[in-house]
Amino acid sequence: MRSILKKISTILMCAVLVSALFAEPASTGVTDSDVKNWAKNLNSIAKELQALGVWSGDSINATVKQKTSVDGVLNKYGISGSNCIEKFGMISSCAVVIVAESELDAQSAALLKAMGMDPMAELKKNINSKDYKVVEANSKAVIKAYNNLDTSSFDSGSADSSAAGDDYSDDVDDVVDFYTRLANSSNADIANLTSNLSMNEANEEGKYVKSMYEAISKASGDSGLLYKSSKQASKYKKTSYKKGTKVKIDHYWDTEDKNQSKYELIFDLDKKTAEFNFDWKVAKVDYKDMVNGYKVESTTKSLKYTITSVEYYYLTEDPMRSYGEGKEYVIKTKEGLVLHVWNEYSGDYNAYEWKVGIKGLPDSLTETLGWTTE
Repeated sequence: MRSILKKISTILMCAVLVSALFAEPASTGVTDSDVKNWAKNLNSIAKELQALGVWSGDSINATVKQKTSVDGVLNKYGISGSNCIEKFGMISSCAVVIVAESELDAQSAALLKAMGMDPMAELKKNINSKDYKVVEANSKAVIKAYNNLDTSSFDSGSADSSAAGDDYSDDVDDVVDFYTRLANSSNADIANLTSNLSMNEANEEGKYVKSMYEAISKASGDSGLLYKSSKQASKYKKTSYKKGTKVKIDHYWDTEDKNQSKYELIFDLDKKTAEFNFDWKVAKVDYKDMVNGYKVESTTKSLKYTITSVEYYYLTEDPMRSYGEGKEYVIKTKEGLVLHVWNEYSGDYNAYEWKVGIKGLPDSLTETLGWTTE
């Protein structure tokens, strides 16, 4: 950020006139064409103004003859009118605010606004609101112009102008950094009030469930048998599953908390249906309810499949318990997705694991699944 703001300060040194202390300066009549040409030709304008040596401190310091030359430069590059110097200064001042605002994240800016604070108020003191709207309408071009501004030759200017640039850059940096830290601190305080989860934790869980939904909705094909990776693979036998079997796989962090994100995969083998339900949350600061800290927005989605066939592989428990019990359902669907639902218990029942095999789905999305068979 500091490098961009250094560019801002450099151009302001070249162009900003000493401002009278009015509540709002008069409009300079900035037009859309003026702004577009300013953004398009900023490098060329800056180099020619520097070559003329017309700035001192934070204002243009030119003789009548030099002013005529400055007008000629600005007019040549599309900054129109006899007051083109004032226009150039106003556009540059407005651009400072636009670039600084782009560095402040949206959530922090919204929180500060709700608290009655305008982090850019100090920077806006010397700009006209009408002119600002014209510049703001070209914000993408304005920001791009600063990003592409070559300041390599500016650093070799006078000691006074370099010092002024650094000071101005530091001032803008301090304004943005201060309000960003204030907003982030407020967010943290609000999130930690009375809720069981912090906003970050709630959003991480929501992101997990949303990722699961998006991955499954795009999945197709067959990932292959899971039991073959088991130490007891040779002992699995293909057999028939029990009539009335319904397999349910769920992912809940806390079933008692309504703000928890979750999903469930339900396979009704008799009805030949599979239904996957997803509910993910997005937590946001609640400016109107500072007691609960944040509000939660919920998104629910469902995926439905028609089961065409089921294969069932079973690992019979060893009576001597040298190994436990295992089973895998291979569920083929009309929609082309083949799902593998597998779990295996150890011989002493102190450990077990389960997996859902879906082609193209990362293991990280299925590693903490729950499992019930009804």
